Amino acid sequence: KRESNSYWILLLIALMKGVLLYIATGVSIILLINIIRVLTIGLNRLSEYGYGYLVGKATLLVIFTSIVIILKKHKSKSRTQS
Repeated sequence: KRESNSYWILLLIALMKGVLLYIATGVSIILLINIIRVLTIGLNRLSEYGYGYLVGKATLLVIFTSIVIILKKHKSKSRTQS
């Protein structure tokens, strides 16, 4: 019974990692589109707050892209091991 519980826990963790991978990928794409929109408007039209907004979006893009890369590595390692 104890082994059965650990199997379900591992399965749930793997499922959560997959869901997190897809969510992080979606957020990264949305952030990239948002950054491209701001850059197409023109950097000369941005105020100080606009630059802060752009830097914040770029920081979030780096964070979410890093999450995608880390989870993608774990997913590919687990597939090669099985």
